Amino acid sequence: MCYNKSMRILVRFFITCLCLIQLQANAVTFNVLTLPADLYNQHENYFGFLEPSEVIANDVITYFNNTNGKIISPDLYAVRAKLTQNTQLKASIDSALRKFHTSKYIDYKTFKDAAKEFNAKSVLLIRTYTTSSDNSLKRSIWDVLDITSYFRLSHDFYLNTNVVLLDTVNDLPMWQNTYVKKLSNNEGFFIANNYAQARTEFEKLKSYSKHIAAADAAQNIVLRFFPKVVSPIETKPVKIEENGGTLRYNSSIPEISKPKEKESETMDYGEMLLDY
Repeated sequence: MCYNKSMRILVRFFITCLCLIQLQANAVTFNVLTLPADLYNQHENYFGFLEPSEVIANDVITYFNNTNGKIISPDLYAVRAKLTQNTQLKASIDSALRKFHTSKYIDYKTFKDAAKEFNAKSVLLIRTYTTSSDNSLKRSIWDVLDITSYFRLSHDFYLNTNVVLLDTVNDLPMWQNTYVKKLSNNEGFFIANNYAQARTEFEKLKSYSKHIAAADAAQNIVLRFFPKVVSPIETKPVKIEENGGTLRYNSSIPEISKPKEKESETMDYGEMLLDY
């Protein structure tokens, strides 16, 4: 009797293991190659900070790799290390990213070759640039901070971020979005008179990326691969009392539920607009 009972338990155990193995084998994983337009413009600015495109790319990659294997994206260190071994592809990608940065032109052939190198079928491109309310000239955020600090210019400056998800199999964009963040304070200044103040602006940028731009982009991309049948969520304007700015966000795309992170009470996001 005990022998038969033990055998039944053992058989059930093996069946459970086989089911788990089968479920794991059937799990779908998407590989996404994330490329900031400033992939090879590292610390070239006056302050030696990372460019916003790389900050946002790093946060998106972290988000992808925390989806329990649903989406996997190599970190930028691994991307650079692997491309170093293929100088021809590295030069092609560098040229393609520069074209995308300056004109938003997409070299599908080059990005398809890059995706194959990393066993991916999707490429995520991220570019950022800064403009002012009365000048459409595109500059680096840190160049603007340096210039405005020296001349104490009073303008409304905006950080623009373009995010484009490419389907390299069919050579078409799967999803794209533009994020706009106001950089100037209530007095119209975006300045840093010393390194500590500049570092504060960099920390604000990192928080904006982690909690708003990168988080929203990553969530929407996950929904492209793993859509959920839920009602669209309409978000009303939210006032940021600290500096009087507003966050305007219009979207019919549902957000993925995840634990809320506590935001710093002293962080100033400024004004941010999202445009689909």
